Amino acid sequence: MMADKHDNPYLKQAYRLDSQQATKALYRDWAESYNDTMSSHDYQTPKRCAEALLRHLGDKTAPIFDIGCGTGISGQALANAGFTVIDGSDISDEMVAEARRLEGVYRALCVVSLENPFSFDAGYAAITAMGVIAEKHAPPEAISQLLHKLSAGGLLVFSLNNHTLENPAYMAACNAVADAGEAEILEQEMGPHIVKLGMSSRIMVLRRL
Repeated sequence: MMADKHDNPYLKQAYRLDSQQATKALYRDWAESYNDTMSSHDYQTPKRCAEALLRHLGDKTAPIFDIGCGTGISGQALANAGFTVIDGSDISDEMVAEARRLEGVYRALCVVSLENPFSFDAGYAAITAMGVIAEKHAPPEAISQLLHKLSAGGLLVFSLNNHTLENPAYMAACNAVADAGEAEILEQEMGPHIVKLGMSSRIMVLRRL
C-alpha cells in the first residue's frame, strides 16, 4: 500500500521522544527538510501566535525572544506581522543554521542546551514559544520560568497542542501563575495547529504583572 504523503516519519517521532539524545538527533536529521514538512502539513500555529502578539503589543520595535526558533518559521511569522527586533534560540545547531539563512528576520540567534534552555538575558517585552511547551519538549514549569524572563508588563505567547492539553498540568501551570498574581491571562484561543494531521492548539497570551 502506498504511504500517505502526509505520513512524515520525523513528524511522528517528534511526539515520541524519550531522551535528550533522541531530541537532538531528530532535529539534527530533520533540519534540512523541516520547512517543507511543516508547509506541506499546513502548520498554522506560528501565524496564530504572531497575530495574537500583535493584538497586545503595539510597539513593533519592542524586543522579542523566540524560544525554540528552529529553522525560523516562528521568527518569519513575527516578521510578517511587522515585528523588527527578534532574537531566538534553539537546542539544535542544524536548525539554527537554517534560521541564519533568513534575511532580515533575526537580530541574534544562539544554540542552547536542554539542561539550560532559557539562558538568555531577562527583560524582553515579549517571549514566544510556538510549538515548544509540550509533552516530550518543555514541561509545565517552563511557563513560570519564562514569565520571570520578561520585563514588567511583558507578554508571553505560547501554544499548547491538543495532545499536550490532555495533561492537566499544563493548564494548571497557567492558572497557578494567574492565581498567584504573577500574570494575567489575556487570551486562550483554540484553533488549527497542524491541519493535515487534524491537530489543534490553544494559543495562550499571558502578561507578567
